[in-house]
Amino acid sequence: MPDNETAMPEFDEVADLFWRLGVMQSPSQLQGFLSGQIAVGREPTMETWLSQAQTYIESVEPPNSDENRLLTQLHRSSSQQFSAVNLDYRLLLPDDAVEITQRVDCLSQWCKGFLAGFAMGGKDAQARSGPRQYSENVAEALSDMGAISQVVLTDEDIDEEQRERDYFEISEYLRLAAITIYMECGRLDEVVEASTDEELHTTSDETPVRSPSDLFSGKNKKLH
Repeated sequence: MPDNETAMPEFDEVADLFWRLGVMQSPSQLQGFLSGQIAVGREPTMETWLSQAQTYIESVEPPNSDENRLLTQLHRSSSQQFSAVNLDYRLLLPDDAVEITQRVDCLSQWCKGFLAGFAMGGKDAQARSGPRQYSENVAEALSDMGAISQVVLTDEDIDEEQRERDYFEISEYLRLAAITIYMECGRLDEVVEASTDEELHTTSDETPVRSPSDLFSGKNKKLH
């Protein structure tokens, strides 16, 4: 990690902050909310972000100075990962030791947060510069996030290996979808050499990603 790069907070660090503040949502959802704003090109200032975060998580009391530093770290690291030359954006998710059902729930909550942040940032962008049209890639990615936000795993007919593969594929899909949206909406004035279509539908090891609607399929998927 470069000396001037801010490390992403650990999921458990943010979870501990949420527990003290009486917050019921996942840390993934808060990072998704911030990421949606950055991806649509409306990154909040640090002062705005700290106010937004407190409102969004519906904390029962204001974060203290140490907790604000953690929220500041989340903002800086997420912003830097999007703007880095290699676009090394990562979702804030629990580690692999956590039950798969909880990890999938965090993916769903990340999507809810991203969509909320994108919608809020998009409205602000339209108010400043007029209506915006999004490409088919962006519209498809947002639609997929909406579907993923409703996925819930049950404990029936558990196939752990398949679930782990599906979890990896869907998390990688979301990572690349966020990058694709950022490249189109958040970097409008920059020339991007890579094809956004290839970015969205190919994982980092060039393994094709199935449509999210196919992941956690059969008896292992349940929609609200």
